[in-house]
Amino acid sequence: MSPPLPEEMSAEPVTVESIISDLRAIGVEPGQTVLVHSSLSALGWVCGGAPTVVDALQRVITESGTVVMPTHSPGNRDPANMENPPVPESWHDTIREEMPPYRPALTPTQGMGAIPECFRNYPEVQRSGHPQHSFAAWGADAAFVTTDHGLNYSLGDQSPLARIHDLDGDVLYLGTTHATCTSLHLAEHRAD
Repeated sequence: MSPPLPEEMSAEPVTVESIISDLRAIGVEPGQTVLVHSSLSALGWVCGGAPTVVDALQRVITESGTVVMPTHSPGNRDPANMENPPVPESWHDTIREEMPPYRPALTPTQGMGAIPECFRNYPEVQRSGHPQHSFAAWGADAAFVTTDHGLNYSLGDQSPLARIHDLDGDVLYLGTTHATCTSLHLAEHRAD
């Protein structure tokens, strides 16, 4: 099956300016802190791809606000806990010895999509130090959001999610739904 034609994806090209207009129309404004969950393919035919979306977000939020995205790398785990797919037990020792360490500037995101993977590579974007559940942030509070990400409960009170909450941040879905909302994990942690 061939990929859809551009005109099958959207009535017109999605551009930096059209995204900016749409973001402003829904109330996104300079100085906000936003946790962005996104799907590039759901936005239509985006002229320039993921960088177009990141550029639009940065232009609307400005450096006075903060853009945050999940940049998880779930493959960075003990092989005994690998489930999707599980690896043979006979491989565990080799994986433990040979798995490259988590490096915020190099370790790619997994399963997060093209926009977060693009975003984490942008200038002045900072990434938290959790090897599985990192977040990347840009803007006024990027360091506050990403510094000292706790290892024990990676989505709890010592996480970027808690710091976004402290900043009275908002969740912004771009082509996704509430089903992708990582901030629910903070609520689950606090409810226990």
